[in-house]
Amino acid sequence: MINKLYIILLLVILLCSCSSRTELEKLHIAISAYEKSDLMVKLIFDDRFSPPAGSIGCCWGNANANGTFWGAEIPHKVKAEWWDYKQGRHYKAEFSVQRDKAYKIAKNLPSITFHTGEIKEDLVPQIIFGFGEKGEVKMWISNAPFDGVEGRILEEIGSAQATWEPFELADEMFN
Repeated sequence: MINKLYIILLLVILLCSCSSRTELEKLHIAISAYEKSDLMVKLIFDDRFSPPAGSIGCCWGNANANGTFWGAEIPHKVKAEWWDYKQGRHYKAEFSVQRDKAYKIAKNLPSITFHTGEIKEDLVPQIIFGFGEKGEVKMWISNAPFDGVEGRILEEIGSAQATWEPFELADEMFN
């Protein structure tokens, strides 16, 4: 009888340890940049996952280029690499993510109210990256992709100052 109890207890512990409590049902990941920028961005999460980013040109803190991921986790660390075609600079940065803060916010997203008066309560967490004109990169979590809605939060959960090296634009880069 005691052996069966131990086996059941061991199975329950094993089952609980295998399930991911950090997995989110759905997560939006978006990229933003300084006004009138021209960037090509690459992100790598935890040295293993690279969400699509691509070419970015506007709007600091807003989700202009974004993707949706199901069964996603917020990364422990992020490597960011981007080419600023306006400045001719190739930037690189790496930073740790405040995961506990991010999950606490993601699991308790406040509702938002649109200018029409419509209230939305069932929200998907938005991870938004911002690439600044001086090589700064920020990672935020939000309950809405854009400014202009009442109740929007935009909480920083990671940041870094990038190092850079110059690069020259060549015609073959655009073919």
